[in-house]
Amino acid sequence: MSLALILLLALIGFLTGFSKTAIGGIGMVNAALLATLLPAKESMGVMLILLITGDLFAIGVYKKHVEWKMIRSLIWPIIFGVFAGVFFLSRSTNISLKHTIGVIVLLLVSFYPITQRLQKNNFSLNLRYPKTLRLSLGLMTGFMSMVANSGGPPMSIYLLLRKNTVLKFMGNNAWLFFMVNLFKLPFTLALGLLNFHSLTYILPAIPMVPIGAMLGRKVINKLNQELFQNITLVSAALAGLNLLLR
Repeated sequence: MSLALILLLALIGFLTGFSKTAIGGIGMVNAALLATLLPAKESMGVMLILLITGDLFAIGVYKKHVEWKMIRSLIWPIIFGVFAGVFFLSRSTNISLKHTIGVIVLLLVSFYPITQRLQKNNFSLNLRYPKTLRLSLGLMTGFMSMVANSGGPPMSIYLLLRKNTVLKFMGNNAWLFFMVNLFKLPFTLALGLLNFHSLTYILPAIPMVPIGAMLGRKVINKLNQELFQNITLVSAALAGLNLLLR
């Protein structure tokens, strides 16, 4: 590997850890950037290992802030979403997967302003249609997580509609995706998205995950969240467009 690729992989590892304890939207950039650097299918397996490593730090930080009843209610829709993603991946090519990840990233970029608006308004959709909302956003989370390692935004919408406190939001998100990512691991192996050759790309990135996670935890209260979020959204949109044009 070239030095440039090693440095980019290290950056992706750092940002993966940082996204788990500070700015979740960076995950969109990581997924798109890694799919640009590597064959799309191989990038999925590499990214999953980095995410699980970051999850371990996130649940360590937010281990006491979790609503197990709420998580149990989401298990089956997410599982069916993952199965749909497995079916799609088994029939996709690297080119079609790159384009799919690009489309999903652009859709997720459009989701983020919605989540910000929901934070500022007294939105009652969750009270009117709780089951429909749980099933649809759960399915979407499972599918997007399996196909593009980007299930965070639809789940963020669901958690925001429940009006979680910040700590519960972070705790529920951390524990849910830790379990989802572990559940995805055997399917990722069975589809051949992860193998011994993947270690070539994982090893330069994985030591940077805990560094990013620890730094994110320390600086989260000092960041200009709005500015950083806007930069993340623009970067993700450009990365998604790049995948569509490849």
